[in-house]
Amino acid sequence: MSYANTFEWVIGIVNAEDKYLTAERYGNKINAGGLALRQKQKWTVEFNDDGSVFIRSYVGSYISVDRLGTVTCETRERGDDEKFMLEYAADGSARWAFRSRKYKYFLAGTGEGINCLAKRASDEDLSLWYTPFAMHPQVTIFSMLGKKFAIADSNHISLAGIKAWGPRALFTMEFTHGKYRFKTSDNRYLSKTGSLVSTQDEDTLFGMEIHLSEDKRLKGLAFKDNDGRYLSATGPSGTLRTNYKVLRKEEFFRLEECHPQVIIVGNGGKTASVGMEVMLKIIRVPTQSEIFQLEYDSGKKKWSIETYDGTFWGVTQDGRIEAVTKTLSDNNMFEIRWLSNGRARIRGSNGKYLASKGTGNLAARIPEDADDSGFQIRLLNRPVIVFRCEFGFIGIKTIPGSNNDEYICTKAYPSVITLEQMNDGKYSLRSENGKYWCLSIPTGGYPSIKANSTEPVPFVMEFRDSSLVTILAPNGRYLHCDKVGHFHASALEPDAQCLLYC
Repeated sequence: MSYANTFEWVIGIVNAEDKYLTAERYGNKINAGGLALRQKQKWTVEFNDDGSVFIRSYVGSYISVDRLGTVTCETRERGDDEKFMLEYAADGSARWAFRSRKYKYFLAGTGEGINCLAKRASDEDLSLWYTPFAMHPQVTIFSMLGKKFAIADSNHISLAGIKAWGPRALFTMEFTHGKYRFKTSDNRYLSKTGSLVSTQDEDTLFGMEIHLSEDKRLKGLAFKDNDGRYLSATGPSGTLRTNYKVLRKEEFFRLEECHPQVIIVGNGGKTASVGMEVMLKIIRVPTQSEIFQLEYDSGKKKWSIETYDGTFWGVTQDGRIEAVTKTLSDNNMFEIRWLSNGRARIRGSNGKYLASKGTGNLAARIPEDADDSGFQIRLLNRPVIVFRCEFGFIGIKTIPGSNNDEYICTKAYPSVITLEQMNDGKYSLRSENGKYWCLSIPTGGYPSIKANSTEPVPFVMEFRDSSLVTILAPNGRYLHCDKVGHFHASALEPDAQCLLYC
């Protein structure tokens, strides 16, 4: 049987003891002993046309059950023993239960005792699981039926975006006791009534479910409030609020990661703006014509620069920069080379760097060895930002008696940081405690990051991939993570442990 038409969703699976289901590389065993959502604790739920799911580990093996209820994770083939049905807790806790389709029992257990013998989805049988998603928590929201993105305005969130453009299309998903809150970039929360509110309460919590529409055409996520009603678009403006307890096509959504959207500023503070050609202009407030989306091609190690209209920057035969084509070719790919002062050089497909002509038009005409002050590439759609490394989220220590303003890189849950633009292309980063990031210089070892400065401190943020950055600290070294939690300004050159997902 073919399972090509699947919807995949990557989650952690957490029991009542707050321990994560974990796939061990050796012995093909699983246990519920993980303390945080890291690589071994990530499970891909493959949702199929018949409503069943397969559960795949990070190494590509599937959870399998035999007639005795024994649970293993060693096969890379999918069959009846690997097929589960999803059920949702009747108590409104938004927990999931995984029932073997063939043997009818539920996945359950704790520690090393994981089995598929539970007759009910219940706390007593240890068969109910919290399921935090594993993707970066800053996302865009796409309606499967309406084919539009959610955009926040002064009072509501509406399905109003043909594209997810600008900071109002960015939402931070906050996971709390098995449910999620939708947080806007200006720190407000979606309420089940459709209003945006500044306070957290039960009305701002939504359980997350995976569903298949009755006609089997739609697979996606649905969000349920504390009254059992599903989130959907209402009225001519498409305002998001909860309405019906019966799932309809209007309630199907997908969450998507958000590419960096930027403004590009040249000498004299002039901003790149697109018409038929790309020009530098004096712009006070950026519009859609001045906001560009960066996407990285890891194979070519180059960037595309996309406009709101879906056209891409490209280099003409005489070196001019225009944005007229909607199909990508080598001519539309650019190299971005970061300077240490918060600026970057942009090189076109003709091998020359971009600069403005006397008329303001951008052109790729500067040779490799010429002096070039470059451009500021200012991140626009992350006024608040969450950083994650391979070891966990970047956040402040919470251990009693420790420095409660020092950042570490092994947090289980995200911390939201306010990103403030500085005039020279650098950024200051403000913590949830209201203080700014700064370097703490120890008597021995490398400087750590603390949030205890009352004044902004400049850091340089450099894009390395569509969702990866490195941060250059004021001491000229890159922020570096390690598995024990150190988050230090110690690396002379960026390496894999300097990469931060954002």
